[in-house]
Amino acid sequence: MPLVRKRRAEPESPNNYSSSLERESHVSVENARRRRRRTDDAVSSSDESDEVEAGAPSSTNVMVNKLVRLALASEYSRLPIRRTDISTKVLGEQGSRQFKTVFNEAQQVLQRIFGMELTELPGKEKVSIQQRRAAQKVERPSSTNKSWILTSTLPPAYRNPEILPPTKAPLEGIYTGLYSFIIAVILLNGGSLPEQKLDRYLKRTNADTYTPVDRTDRLLQRLCKEGYLLRVRDMDGGEEVIEYMVGPRGKIEVGAQGVAGLVRQVYRQLNPTEDNDITPSERNKMEDFELRLARSLGFPKPARRTDNQATNEGDDADNQQSEQSMESDDESDESG
Repeated sequence: MPLVRKRRAEPESPNNYSSSLERESHVSVENARRRRRRTDDAVSSSDESDEVEAGAPSSTNVMVNKLVRLALASEYSRLPIRRTDISTKVLGEQGSRQFKTVFNEAQQVLQRIFGMELTELPGKEKVSIQQRRAAQKVERPSSTNKSWILTSTLPPAYRNPEILPPTKAPLEGIYTGLYSFIIAVILLNGGSLPEQKLDRYLKRTNADTYTPVDRTDRLLQRLCKEGYLLRVRDMDGGEEVIEYMVGPRGKIEVGAQGVAGLVRQVYRQLNPTEDNDITPSERNKMEDFELRLARSLGFPKPARRTDNQATNEGDDADNQQSEQSMESDDESDESG
């Protein structure tokens, strides 16, 4: 068998060797550029994600804004904000333990921007025998039954009707006057009023059948639905007795103090804090009026001021005026 000799590999020429080196160096440079480009992209993407996270609001701020919008929308429709609504529409499953934090921050936003705050509504009174028996079985009231409405936090100086513009909602002023009148009649009658007696009061004002807002029966149903009134049905000696009481919203929006202000306006009486420029006889009439008003609304009995107290207050006012005039004279002499 003949021997097969392998041909030796031809040595590479210097030109081929240099070209191979150039190719290797070019490949290494390209790889380095690719690695650098990937690193730069990763850094830029991380920076962008950090900027997005820094600019995006936190979950607590989102829930606070949701609660503020829910409160404003509910108050516009005169609907109470219930604890269950806050849990389902604002907090969700993830924020169920952040109720107190979200609620307090929403209160701050409402007070700072809108001049309002969330006020808790009082619980419904247990007036009938069945309701009282059911209340005795419940050892502790549940916090899930709480509800709130929006009330103003503006000082009294900014609630003056002379500076408040009229509402743009149709018949809103008439509706406010009607429920304020009915609440005043109920509270002045001891806190409850039979249906027949309420009909007689409405008949005196020509509102026993129709009102400018709606039919009288529909108006009373609306007032009960929105929480201004409570319609209580009970049995007395086999006969059905229907009475009207002031509801939770009526107690907060109007209340006994609001009724007292309404009565003073009707009888053109001054507030007890604004009686500095009246005669002693007028003061006696005002004190008699305040005494009867307090008795009707269950207020503490106001203390009568004696003639000596009134005289001393008048002397103090005169002394203050004389001191102010003397100070102004001294200042004018010094300037001269």
